[in-house]
Amino acid sequence: MSGQWGFTTSRPTDARYGDDVAKYAMSHGEPGLKTFVREVLQNSNDARLANDQPARVTFRLKSLQGDEAIEYLKALDIETWSEHANLATDTESGKHIAEAIKRIKDDEKIRILTIEDENTEGLLGEENADESNFTALVRDVLFSSKSGDTAGGSYGLGKAVLWLYSGLSLVMFNSTLSDSDPKDQSPRLIGRTRLPTHKSEDGDTVYQGHGWYGGLNDEEGARPESIWGEEAESIADDLQLSRPDGPGTSIQVVDFRVPTAEERLNDEELADQITEMAIEWFWPAIYRGNLEVAVEVEGETKQASIDEYPQYEPFTNCLDNRSNSVDQLAEPGDVTQAAISIDVPEKSDGSGGADGQLDLVVRRTDTGEYQHRNEVAFVRGAGMVVEYYDRDRVVVGNQDFHAVLLGGRARPWGTEGCPQDTDTIVEEFLTAAEPPQHDEWVRTETLANTYSRGFRTAVEGIKSDVTEALRGLVAPDVNRGATGPQRLGNRFKIGNESRGGHSDRESPSSQRVTGSTNISFDEVYTHWSFNGEVEPLSDRNEIRAVTVSLVRMAEERATSDRLPVQNISSDTAGVSISLPEQKGVQVGRLEPVPGTSKISFEGVSKEDHRQVETRLKVSVEVAERRGD
Repeated sequence: MSGQWGFTTSRPTDARYGDDVAKYAMSHGEPGLKTFVREVLQNSNDARLANDQPARVTFRLKSLQGDEAIEYLKALDIETWSEHANLATDTESGKHIAEAIKRIKDDEKIRILTIEDENTEGLLGEENADESNFTALVRDVLFSSKSGDTAGGSYGLGKAVLWLYSGLSLVMFNSTLSDSDPKDQSPRLIGRTRLPTHKSEDGDTVYQGHGWYGGLNDEEGARPESIWGEEAESIADDLQLSRPDGPGTSIQVVDFRVPTAEERLNDEELADQITEMAIEWFWPAIYRGNLEVAVEVEGETKQASIDEYPQYEPFTNCLDNRSNSVDQLAEPGDVTQAAISIDVPEKSDGSGGADGQLDLVVRRTDTGEYQHRNEVAFVRGAGMVVEYYDRDRVVVGNQDFHAVLLGGRARPWGTEGCPQDTDTIVEEFLTAAEPPQHDEWVRTETLANTYSRGFRTAVEGIKSDVTEALRGLVAPDVNRGATGPQRLGNRFKIGNESRGGHSDRESPSSQRVTGSTNISFDEVYTHWSFNGEVEPLSDRNEIRAVTVSLVRMAEERATSDRLPVQNISSDTAGVSISLPEQKGVQVGRLEPVPGTSKISFEGVSKEDHRQVETRLKVSVEVAERRGD
């Protein structure tokens, strides 16, 4: 048996594939290096053996040239593979692959990236198993063996990045199994390519496009299967895919590229980016000793160390000092915390459901700590940062901070506590709330299919609850009843024109009343605060009603855009208060008792994250005093 390519056949009437749909799904959004690093490390981190050792992952970049490249391509059986690739150029994907082949021939050079992990499970499972590591990573599309647990991936989409980042859509695997399932003859070697559907040169045979590098068998049209033991070891040597004795998997991405890069980065530049991204997105797993990451380029090894990237230390300091947290962030480096409630609904089958909790740990930023300032790292038990949530606007006028939101099995990190059953329920819920890229907690189809009514409120309330908690933790010790900072403040007299010049038209009330109003933006609560006092110019008149609305401004001009009034009050005796709508927007309305000659009021707008300059519009209905 020797390694060769074989392609599965299909009937002429079967559906054709112009490309891999999973690759397109993963290329949506941000197909830069970030997606690749996150997905690859997540897979290795999830496959870590249940012992005290970390999963060790080494990215090995190498560019082969001359005879070394020729020998490598010969071992890869590139001649057979190219015959099929050159028959698949009818599609855009096929054309790009043909261009890559031409580039490799012209340059006489090919870049390979090998990701070698250790202390992981390896590609366990029979070739035709319904569910196993082997079938999930190598064989199947949109199947995941992780479903239902607390691992990082649950869609089976993440592995698609391996082929997406190969210019030839070709990936090789060599694995040392942690268990004798299905054989005690490691290593296990196999390759896979994902080409468009294509026909043989004579047009008689249709190939599905999925090609396999392995041991051919006698059954026509059947896919090649894994090569085992000494033969696999020998072929792996020729493919520069040999691996250490311990359990784990080596994955080789042939003709590695970044799909959206304007130009091909050199190996050193790629190594630097991979190392920093490993820290940026996996500092929780690395910090806890569950993951080690290194990058090798031309014999030089760069270890992904938090010490080398101190901009992430404020986050690890949150965990280091959590047990010594304080009530108020009085000094730089102080750590405080707050609990965020999350009401996880029952699953559709009636199981699960819990009054859960996320823990928000906040550290006051020290001088010089600029990167990721005022961001919250969302983390659950998988040890990957799901998202950095930017809350910079929350802290205008307050203390700068770095924060970590710990959810699921990560909630007790930094304490002596252990995850509870409730934390596991929250972990499953948050996992289901992650889209295929696992880069936020949002309403997903998985949530809708798995949980009962209430899942939307639970997941969509997380960010607003975090923001509200932050306002309480990072604000200086101020009198909450007082008006907020005066930035964008605006004071003018009723009866005069507002700032910004004269108007061609005065409202009738401006000719018959006087008074003053004040409006300012409150950075603490992200809303506008206003107050005012009005009275008729003539003693013969009384106020019948006052209507207060909030008008958006555009370059000193009022627009038709209105901001809703959240509430309004008055200390004038006998005033009736309501919040009716005008043109679909809530306004404040005050109706005094007969004979009222002066009325004062104060109120606030609804939250205004846009913070567009806003002016107070006060309409006063006056009339002659009744009985005069």
